[in-house]
Amino acid sequence: MPNRLPFPSEEAKLHTYFEVGVKYLADNKTRLGVSDDDETALLDEHAIWKVVYPDATEDATSTKTIVKKKNTSAKAMMVIMRRIYADFPRSKMIQKDYDTLGMTQRGDSQTKNPKPKTWPITTIDSGGRFRHLISFMDDVADATSGKPDGIKSCQLWMCIGSKPKGIADLTFVGNCTKWPYMVEFVGTDAGKMVYYWARWENTTGQVGQWGPEASATIGG
Repeated sequence: MPNRLPFPSEEAKLHTYFEVGVKYLADNKTRLGVSDDDETALLDEHAIWKVVYPDATEDATSTKTIVKKKNTSAKAMMVIMRRIYADFPRSKMIQKDYDTLGMTQRGDSQTKNPKPKTWPITTIDSGGRFRHLISFMDDVADATSGKPDGIKSCQLWMCIGSKPKGIADLTFVGNCTKWPYMVEFVGTDAGKMVYYWARWENTTGQVGQWGPEASATIGG
């Protein structure tokens, strides 16, 4: 089962977490550096969650379709909140932030491994059917595809079908620790363009700048 931390596994507690977390992020938006796009995406998705969650948990209104919408909304909420958390300026965070959002404070380890100062260059092998093989190279690397010192993984995000205007348009793909990293698609995606954004994440969870956008068509 995927690691859901800091999100509770029990849905009733997750519902409470969303209620508290969304309000807290809105109230502390400026200090925590929450972008307008991320705030809008979060509020819009939370509005959906507040409708589908009660309907999915009441016998009189619960259907397979409603439950599916509830699960989709929960996943979307967690993706948006993880994206927001990844961009927090750790130097401005206070203990209440960690306690309210259930985040782990990393302490002095951040100073021993500074925030990434370089970014990944993304390359795509799109020769297979319904799949892309993604690889990365550091922008200052000398003909090597290895991770830079202190880097744990490369965060990979994507947008299918239309060029993203900002991070609010992106969907999180995964934390790539080895590459080529395979991204698979369904048959209805054939012929669509996929736009990828990537950034390094160090061993303390800090992220660097986005690398150049890369794109490729999904082969059918």
